[in-house]
Amino acid sequence: MTNPNHPSVDQSDRVVPYNLRQSGRTPVQMLISTRVRKSPFWHLSHEAGCWRATVYNRIYHPRGYVKPEDGGAMVEYEALVNRVTMWNVAVERQIRVKGPDAEAFTDYVITRDATKIQPGNGKYAILCNDKGGVLNDPVLLRLTEDEFWFSISDSDLLLWLQGVNVTKKYDVVIDEIDVCPVQIQGPLSEDLMAKLAGEELKRCSLLWNYGNPSWWS
Repeated sequence: MTNPNHPSVDQSDRVVPYNLRQSGRTPVQMLISTRVRKSPFWHLSHEAGCWRATVYNRIYHPRGYVKPEDGGAMVEYEALVNRVTMWNVAVERQIRVKGPDAEAFTDYVITRDATKIQPGNGKYAILCNDKGGVLNDPVLLRLTEDEFWFSISDSDLLLWLQGVNVTKKYDVVIDEIDVCPVQIQGPLSEDLMAKLAGEELKRCSLLWNYGNPSWWS
């Protein structure tokens, strides 16, 4: 059986945009600066063997634990697609929209119907600019009737949402809250979490499961 993560399509003639091309290895070190934030888990990532990182949403993001001489990224990839891994994803910042108009504002800025998202549920969402270009594709959590959290990918979505509301004037507060996620991912993730927290976790509506059709509905 062909693994969908290993496509068999010949891409030898694929043209890679300039901004995505790798310029090769260099001896340059990345400096730890006060202009870039460190998550609460940063020191733990180092204790776990993190040896390289990037910057994502102005936060250092661990991106390598297994050294090249021990198999490198392919060892981590194999664990991700076949077993279970834990990720420091504090870089996926939580942008909160809270207030009497939270549902109306959220429904305005996303491409799906926010009114159908029940409190206590998370959905995949897309935000587009005025030309249809994708700005961000967060996990959107609805905590209560009047509170949504956008768990965002890498972009200045906070500024975009605040800018939209300058003229729309919805009765909401839009801010980045001090919440730092940890992600358990892989085909054995649900089994692991059930062992740690109990079998009832498998029935929890907030369990993020890409294989569950309700995630996309």
